[in-house]
Amino acid sequence: MAPTSNPPPTIISQELNNMMSPKPYDVVIVGGGLSGLLVAHQLQLLQQGMPPNKKSWRLLEARPTLGGRLENDAVGNDIDLGGAWIWPMHQPRISNLVKSLGINTFAQPDDPSSTRIEGGAVEFVKRIAKMLPSDHIQTSSPVVGCKRVPVETNDTCTSADLSQLVTIQLESGEEINTKHVVLAAPPKLVSKHITFDPPLASDKARAMEKSQTWMAGVTKVALVYNSPRFWPLSISNGGFYPGPNRPAFQVYDGSPEDDTSVSALTFFTLSSLSNAAPDDDATLARHCAEQMTVHLSSNSRDYVPDTVVQKITAYDSFHVKRWPMEKYISEDVTPKRVNPHPEPVPALAKSEWDGQILFAGTETDLSSPGVMEGAVGAAMRVVDELKKLWQ
Repeated sequence: MAPTSNPPPTIISQELNNMMSPKPYDVVIVGGGLSGLLVAHQLQLLQQGMPPNKKSWRLLEARPTLGGRLENDAVGNDIDLGGAWIWPMHQPRISNLVKSLGINTFAQPDDPSSTRIEGGAVEFVKRIAKMLPSDHIQTSSPVVGCKRVPVETNDTCTSADLSQLVTIQLESGEEINTKHVVLAAPPKLVSKHITFDPPLASDKARAMEKSQTWMAGVTKVALVYNSPRFWPLSISNGGFYPGPNRPAFQVYDGSPEDDTSVSALTFFTLSSLSNAAPDDDATLARHCAEQMTVHLSSNSRDYVPDTVVQKITAYDSFHVKRWPMEKYISEDVTPKRVNPHPEPVPALAKSEWDGQILFAGTETDLSSPGVMEGAVGAAMRVVDELKKLWQ
C-alpha cells in the first residue's frame, strides 16, 4: 500500500482573497445614543428605496447598552436618571420626533413650561432601536482608532468614486472598513479615546479638546416614595447651596406621569461634595434628603408643615446614577463644578477627511448643543451631508 500523505496546502491568490474580504460598509456609526440611533434610523429608511439608494450601515456602541445619556431607573418606575426635558414651543425637531414616534408627553409637575416624556426620555431609545435590525448593532465595542487607507486597485468590492477607505480599529482588535464614519459621541470623549491617522485638522482637534460634555459631571439621585406626591409643588423645583455633605444643587419633582402609587424627588448633585465612598449610594441619598429638610426648615419664604419635612427623609427606595463614573460619558470621575451649558461651535460640526468622517454628537449641533433637540439636529445635519455626498 502506498504511504499516505497530507494534501497539499491550499493557495489562495491575493485577488481571490480580496474578493472574499468583507465588503466595506457605506457608513459606520460610532455611538448608540439618541443621535447615533437616529442616524441609523434614517439610513434604514433608505433601505426601502431602489437599490442605488440603499446604504449598508453598522452601529458600534462602547457601553453594554444603548441610550447614551438617556436612562431610566432599573426597576421600572419610569424615573429619568439622565436627560429628562424637552420644550416643544422652542424645539421643533425633537417635537417632530415625538410626533413621528407616537410618544406621549406630560407637563413637568412643578414647572409647566417644561415637558417630560411618558415612560421617561429613554422611550426615544426604545422605540428607535425597535425599528432597527439588531444584527446591525454591536454593543460593548469601544473604538480606539480611525485610519485612512488607500483602496486597493484590485479590490472589486469598493466603488470607483472612492480612493480611500476608513479602517475603524476596535479595542478588541477587530477592524472594520467603511466609506464614511459618523462619530455620534461627545467630541471631548472622541478626542480622548480615539486616535486619527492622519490627524484631524488642528482647529477641529482644539475645539474637540476644549469642548465639554453637557451634564457629564452630574450625579442624579432620585428618592422614591411608594405613595402619591405628599409635598407642595412650590418646594420641589429649586436650587440649593451645595457644600460639604450638601451635594445637591437642584431638585425637581421626578415623579412619573402616573404618580398615584409612586412619586419621586430627583436631585442634581456633585457627588464629590459628599464624604460617601464612590460606591456608597445610600449615604449620598441620605445626604440629599437631609440637605433638603435643612433647607426647608431654614427657609422662611414658604411654610412647610413639619410632617411633610419629616416624610422627605422617609423615602422607600432610591436610585443613583453616577454619570462621572461612566468612562464613555465623562472624562472626570470627581468633578468639582458643573460646566456651563455648551455654546454652538462651528468647528465641532465640520466634517473631516473630505466628508469621510462626520460628527453627530449633540454638542456639535449649531442651534441647541447639549440637549435632546441638539442630538436630533446634529443627526439630521449629518444625514443631509451624506445624502449630498451620494448625489
